[in-house]
Amino acid sequence: MEDQMSSDRGRRGRTLVVRLGPFGHQAFAVYWAGGMFSNIGTWVQNVAGSVYIYDLTHSAFAVGLLNFATFVPILLFSVTGGVLSDRFDRRAIVIASQTASLLIASGLAVAVAAGVATEVHVIAAAFALQTSWSIAKPSMIAILPALVPRALLAEAVGLNTLQFIVGQIGGPVLTTLALATAGYAWAFGINAATFVGPILAMAYLYRRELGRGISREVARTGAAAAGLSIGAYVRAQPWVVSALLAVISTSAMLEFVRTTAPVLVVQRLGLPSTDTGLVIAAMSTGSALGLLAFLPLRRWDISRTIPVIGLFVQAAGLALMSVATTLPTAAIGVAAIGVGFSFCFPIVTGALQTEVPDAIRGRLMSIHQMAHLGNRPVAALAAGAFAATFGLTAAYVAGLALVPLGLLSVRGLWRGLEATTASEPTVASSL
Repeated sequence: MEDQMSSDRGRRGRTLVVRLGPFGHQAFAVYWAGGMFSNIGTWVQNVAGSVYIYDLTHSAFAVGLLNFATFVPILLFSVTGGVLSDRFDRRAIVIASQTASLLIASGLAVAVAAGVATEVHVIAAAFALQTSWSIAKPSMIAILPALVPRALLAEAVGLNTLQFIVGQIGGPVLTTLALATAGYAWAFGINAATFVGPILAMAYLYRRELGRGISREVARTGAAAAGLSIGAYVRAQPWVVSALLAVISTSAMLEFVRTTAPVLVVQRLGLPSTDTGLVIAAMSTGSALGLLAFLPLRRWDISRTIPVIGLFVQAAGLALMSVATTLPTAAIGVAAIGVGFSFCFPIVTGALQTEVPDAIRGRLMSIHQMAHLGNRPVAALAAGAFAATFGLTAAYVAGLALVPLGLLSVRGLWRGLEATTASEPTVASSL
């Protein structure tokens, strides 16, 4: 009887884990919670920093400098973060970088509270915080495959994307409340406190002996894999390039929305520029809804079809935006672009996470990070140029060119993986 009860409890436990997906694995749940708090804090810092500098200088150029300082480290230091991730304990890299961020953010909060912080202090702090993030991010992403089974990795990537969306929605709201009730110092202090989340998550992984990376194997055996060249790997595995192009395609369409949103709101919809935030919020909401729909779809064993569906949904969204003349219509189009991104991005990123050897995963994911975020200035420049020269409709039609690129890239990804599987011994020997 007791054996039967124990067996029933075991079956119920396994069923619950299946229903919870990645969250059924405690290590992932802790990791995700730490990242979510950090993402909320990042958006608190972004919004509070912009408002603080504008209130201090009344200069849009100064706010532009802040945003520039926030973006540049991604291009400058992501690869460095990837190299470190493949050579040292990934958990230690995250703890060290997040501790540095905690100190930097705390120093800024103290300086603001003392009334001595200038725009230079805020811009310098933003650059330093983003540098720390750019170095830590490849390690944080590369840890993920150690936390969930291979079959759940795409879902875990999707939930990681949800961290960013939760931060994008919750951070500005929290900033508004903090500025209205307590002031700038408290807003910057909230950001500082959120860095404790990733630090505690990594401490938990230390206790569970998860997420270290390649360093222990290298120290023990001097494994040849540690010296694996990222260039040699990509040449032997061309599907990686296809995956990165798919990431660029689906991500760049989001930037087309961000860049043209003010023009759409004022010129096409005839609304005040302050309503631009509603358009951006619609895209974030669409992304969140897309992720919620993606999780059950992922379990229908149609993973290879989902990115294709996502790209077509994004195409429909751009087409709708090109003819939208009312806010509800534009919001539906923008939301569709967000939904499509959430269908495509997790599957493609999950393929990279699953198939790339641990010895080079950090470096590869640093390149992925640049493909995802580093396309923004180019996409923004293209969208702005088309809108200014040929009109808003032309900008959205130009954005549609990203769809066939994405479809061809997804096709190349799956075909490349099939070819690699068929000739795996040959590929391995060539490395």
